[in-house]
Amino acid sequence: MTSWRYSLGFWSRQLLTRCLTTRWSFSIKLGSITAIALATVLSAPLVAQAYTSRVTLFVTRNQDDSYATFLRQCEAIARAGVQRSFDADVLTSEVVLTIVGENQGLALPVMEVAVTRNEWEFRPDPQHWARYYNNASTLLDL
Repeated sequence: MTSWRYSLGFWSRQLLTRCLTTRWSFSIKLGSITAIALATVLSAPLVAQAYTSRVTLFVTRNQDDSYATFLRQCEAIARAGVQRSFDADVLTSEVVLTIVGENQGLALPVMEVAVTRNEWEFRPDPQHWARYYNNASTLLDL
């Protein structure tokens, strides 16, 4: 058993000695290993990172519209805005869309839709995912 270990140690020392004494072959081997490692690192695909898209849309109120009509218009715009945000970038995992209502120079948030891609695919309804700001109708004089 010791002769086997001795011969293995002997040959590994011989191989190392040969590689170190012949600088040319050692540098070629080292260069080859470096090239292979570098090619492996560079050819590996990059990690995709999902992110949240934040969108703010401004909607101007028509003077003849009621607040309920204005809200329905905001919801339709929110639906299109969320869908466009998901369609524009496949890495978008969540959209936070804020609708800001404008009336006679005054602008403030009316509703906010925060939804993930999976939730939106399951139920693409902005009313379900929206958070409404209750004081908006009073402050916008509707």
